[in-house]
Amino acid sequence: MTMKLSDGEKLILLMLSQIHEHLELKGDTTNTALVKEAIYSGNLWGLEWGMPGVFHGSETSEEVVREMVHIMSMWERLEQSFNNLSVEDKQWLAKESELGNDVKFHGWDGNSSVEVHYISAAHFMVEQLDRFQHFKDRDFNAHMPTLEAYRRMLPVFETILKRVLNKDFSKEQIAEVLAAYRHPDQPKRRS
Repeated sequence: MTMKLSDGEKLILLMLSQIHEHLELKGDTTNTALVKEAIYSGNLWGLEWGMPGVFHGSETSEEVVREMVHIMSMWERLEQSFNNLSVEDKQWLAKESELGNDVKFHGWDGNSSVEVHYISAAHFMVEQLDRFQHFKDRDFNAHMPTLEAYRRMLPVFETILKRVLNKDFSKEQIAEVLAAYRHPDQPKRRS
């Protein structure tokens, strides 16, 4: 995809580049020489090659952001409820649920062209917008597909959430949500 700029946009970019250079901002990595040369030489395509982090051709959709927030809200509540369980209840959950030993949000699959957008949005939400600080410093790359599992979990979670409101989930409620993680065609584990 070739970048197109109007004559006015080119003039504005040239003037902004000159202002930027005059300010001599320390630590800034904007390559104003590249911007100016691409405009002067008529090689605007070079901006995409020279600045791939700016011109990456994809924006995270509102649908992904909305679903990412629901998934992170669910996992934050599950983790907090799990952390507030008694030792006995945690032992029960570990015995009764395949994921009961590790009630922790691991993120999405970084190798998936779909799920990588969720990872990116989650990092931005936590690191730049200071939301979901419960997940600060997490990688969010589960190294395996998880989105479909989370989509199965959400309706179960939301049904229970309507009943408990601001209270913690019980061990049984956590187990019910975690049970939806497993694909319906996958056999249950043996006790």
